Amino acid sequence: MKFSSNRESTVMNRKHLSFFLLFVLLSIACVSIAAQPKVLTPEAILTIRTIMDVQLAPDGKNIMFQLNRPRTETERPGGTIAEIWTMSATGGEPRRFTFNERGDRTPQWSPDGKWIAFLSSRGESSVTQVYLVAFDGGEAVQLTKAEKSVGAFKWSRDGGRIAYTMEDAKTKDELAAEREGKDWTVVDRNYKHTHLYTIDVKWKVVTLVTKSDLTIHDFDWAPDGKQFVVAAAETPTVDDSYMRKRIMKVSSDGGSPAAVVKTVGKLDNVRWSPDGKWIAWLGAIAENDPYQGSVFVVPSGGGNGENLTQGYQGTANWLGWMPGKPSTIVFRAIERQATVLHTFDLPEKKRSPLMTQALIIGEPSFSKDGKSMALSANTPQHPNEIFVGASMNTPLNKLTTMNPQLAGITLGEQRVVKWKSTDGWEIEGVVVLPVGYQKGKAYPTVLQAHGGPEAADLNGWLGSYSRWGQMLAGMGYVTLYPNYRGSLGKGPAFSMADHKDLMGKEFEDMVAGIDYLIKEGITDPNRVGVGGGSYGGYTTGWAVTYASQRFKAGVMWMGISNWISMTGTSDIFYENSTVHWDMMMYDDNNYDMYWKRSPLAHIKNANTPTLIMHGAADPRVPIGQSYEMYTALKWKGVSTEFVVYPRAGHGLSEKAHQYDSMKRIPAWFDRYLK
Repeated sequence: MKFSSNRESTVMNRKHLSFFLLFVLLSIACVSIAAQPKVLTPEAILTIRTIMDVQLAPDGKNIMFQLNRPRTETERPGGTIAEIWTMSATGGEPRRFTFNERGDRTPQWSPDGKWIAFLSSRGESSVTQVYLVAFDGGEAVQLTKAEKSVGAFKWSRDGGRIAYTMEDAKTKDELAAEREGKDWTVVDRNYKHTHLYTIDVKWKVVTLVTKSDLTIHDFDWAPDGKQFVVAAAETPTVDDSYMRKRIMKVSSDGGSPAAVVKTVGKLDNVRWSPDGKWIAWLGAIAENDPYQGSVFVVPSGGGNGENLTQGYQGTANWLGWMPGKPSTIVFRAIERQATVLHTFDLPEKKRSPLMTQALIIGEPSFSKDGKSMALSANTPQHPNEIFVGASMNTPLNKLTTMNPQLAGITLGEQRVVKWKSTDGWEIEGVVVLPVGYQKGKAYPTVLQAHGGPEAADLNGWLGSYSRWGQMLAGMGYVTLYPNYRGSLGKGPAFSMADHKDLMGKEFEDMVAGIDYLIKEGITDPNRVGVGGGSYGGYTTGWAVTYASQRFKAGVMWMGISNWISMTGTSDIFYENSTVHWDMMMYDDNNYDMYWKRSPLAHIKNANTPTLIMHGAADPRVPIGQSYEMYTALKWKGVSTEFVVYPRAGHGLSEKAHQYDSMKRIPAWFDRYLK
């Protein structure tokens, strides 16, 4: 009995000890879990609401803006839904202004500030129309009765009319042919042009303004309402929309547009000055300039255009006229990894800074007197929010916090970095360090290359389905965003520096950035991955073939693998050949260069595991590019996976597609870099 009793006591003590140890271990685990920072996950990214199209009232007292929100689980699958919101320019709680389950977008104040015009499709119709609603309240009323969806629209300066664009509708014969199954098309025939119209706000009288066969891509009213300046192309093809627009004038009563000025290459943002004397626009300096990044002006009566930003080491990407100063242009620009606002006084021929705050800004909106402005802006700490302030280079104040659910999330530190490329050129970019970064510890690193290449990665919010930096930072990665030669933000000469040398010096710029991070002790040289979309996908394809020994994993998203097949099937054959290659593939002796700079030409070197993703309906980089790459990697015996997203074009808009991509990408890198 005594022996049995001692044994039972020993067993009981062991049980108590086991429970105690289990309790201690669980407590330690709980403390450890509690100590883990909250990081930016794919789930959190898909909750983000995005502010855009901020519009300040003429009197400067109120703001309208578009808010793109993710769909809820109870809504049908798809992309974000646009809503129109409003708030006081002095602060306070924003409120939703219009209500439509399919969304409303693009709010514009009437010149007297009493009405809001916006785009919406309501009821059983899927056609987008212009609607009007009084700012003081009431039901929205449909203004236009367009056959096809309205594209862009703009109030006349007296508020009596609204101009809008609409693509030609199908004819009765074409509709009958569709019903009979005879709806084939002949390429480059029977174009559907986009024309300019006006509608009288009071009497609803519609006038066809552009009566010739031209496609209107941009327009602006003359101050007196008697004319328009338009950017027009002879066909509606994508190539012509980029490369062959012309600046023309046309009577608002209708007629055939006439040329104003001779231009070369790309152009955009045609704007008539408030005093009627000038027409300004953003344009290229040559046909082979990849971006319309210079500010031009011409007398409204016609003449020779003048480049106002010659020698400027930045890239203009929005332009307007400063209210209250009829001869002053205001433009937004990319300068290296930042954005700025400048003014240009025409009589004095003087450029001055208007906003140099550390913000990545959207298009500004000004009060009628030009003394106040509002805009959307993001930083490394938050997505787009609304900022307001005086229009005199004083700090802008942040008004909104539209994503409170992000509070408490720990983000990786972002730094602007500079390094020397192989030929001594100074290259810059943004590096995102992992959450909890420890100096002296080398981390797995992903080089994410931007598309374009006429684009730039800026030191702003880098947490989205297409910008992986902050998501990867929460998973222990460094991400490098290199602004290699060919990028925007350092003047047209830098943007044209990759001509005839695709994946030559520009790729060396990127690899030199990785070498810089290795030298700084930030990057583990044995754990480097690469990824990107479009031209960034081309970079990835090149990296995992030509330079496979440097990269342990790749994510090729809608990338180019074969320039021979790409050139003849993309919707931008001429644009690509002119502003990127600076030579035509079909000319003598150029086939060889196009092939040598194709990733598939170097498939024998491929050894890098590669995840490939592509939209099934991509017209820019046709999906065949990814099929070719996938087939070649399989033939070579390289680990690869190919994901096709139905309905997706050149990018992913549907929530489910974005979520899937954000789960696959880090999982692929984890598999091969950790």
